[in-house]
Amino acid sequence: MKLEAILSKLNSLEKYSFIKIIDNIISNSPKRLSEIEKILDECSSELKNIDNINISKIFALVEDEYIEHVTAEFVNPNSQLDIIADILTRDGRCIAKRDWFSRLYENEISFFDKKLKLFSRELKNEDSQIEQGRLRDYYIFKACIVTAYHNDEENNQERKITTDEQSILLTLSKKFGFSTEEQKLVNYSVLPIIRKDIDSVISELKSMGILFYSRKFSTVYVPQEIVAVLRKIRGKDIADKYFRRVLKHIREPLINVICRKHNIDWKQDLDQKIELIISSGISFTDLLIHDIHKENTSLTDKKKYFIELTEKHLGISPSVKGTLIEDKIYNLISYYNDLELDEKVQISLDGYEKLILVLS
Repeated sequence: MKLEAILSKLNSLEKYSFIKIIDNIISNSPKRLSEIEKILDECSSELKNIDNINISKIFALVEDEYIEHVTAEFVNPNSQLDIIADILTRDGRCIAKRDWFSRLYENEISFFDKKLKLFSRELKNEDSQIEQGRLRDYYIFKACIVTAYHNDEENNQERKITTDEQSILLTLSKKFGFSTEEQKLVNYSVLPIIRKDIDSVISELKSMGILFYSRKFSTVYVPQEIVAVLRKIRGKDIADKYFRRVLKHIREPLINVICRKHNIDWKQDLDQKIELIISSGISFTDLLIHDIHKENTSLTDKKKYFIELTEKHLGISPSVKGTLIEDKIYNLISYYNDLELDEKVQISLDGYEKLILVLS
């Protein structure tokens, strides 16, 4: 559901935190301030008093600054925003009753806690099943997190990871080619993970301007536009449904290569491996450029494979343009993101079959 439609369902108190954040962004002179002022002048009113259509237009104009605001919230190790963002960016999570959202959170924390215990044991195990090169990367990354988190103690300050430290850790994570799940596992092998009350979680996310909560309907709302922002921050190039569509057209031996690289159990059935690749937050771009190819694969062969995948298997016409492989992947991402913005409701045959199974 889009921001405009959600705002129309809420009262002024339920919109207050979000409006306040956007107002603060405007007061700090965002890049597109002149366009924003034009809208406000035409409405002859303050932001809190203008209609929902124009609030949505202004949000689109301050998206870059809003991304900076949300990114800063990820620095707080107690926010668990990395875990919660992964819940909110999965398909079908934009509208949720409070009880369902509570179950989603509880299940996510419980499932992640089990994975974390297994991961921590593997890190300490001399006969670890993790590939040695990957194990070394985990050790290095963990040591950097330990230093970043504990170095404040020397100055008798609260333990925390600063924005600068977080940006360095993020760069290191990207250079190692970690999925968001791998990054989370190493992070929480150092930082304490705390199970929170669901009302506290909702209140915190509401105050950050990430979701809206209707007390009347006991419903959590996350606009499409904010889901798109969270995807960008978490490095998710496209919606899960499109990622799944692409993975289903990649041969299983190549899927196994991806799994081995990112410490995913490759002995499970194909559908499970695909779901784990998606939920692990593996970069769509990196997957198509690096993960499915052998180390010495030429750029020519990579482009040939991409063309075969998109034209022959995915049936995309006209063909995806681009001289470089990076350009081609960027245009494929744009193609799928444009599809998502289409107002028409679309569902694949596979998705329809799953829907019928769930309903029955």
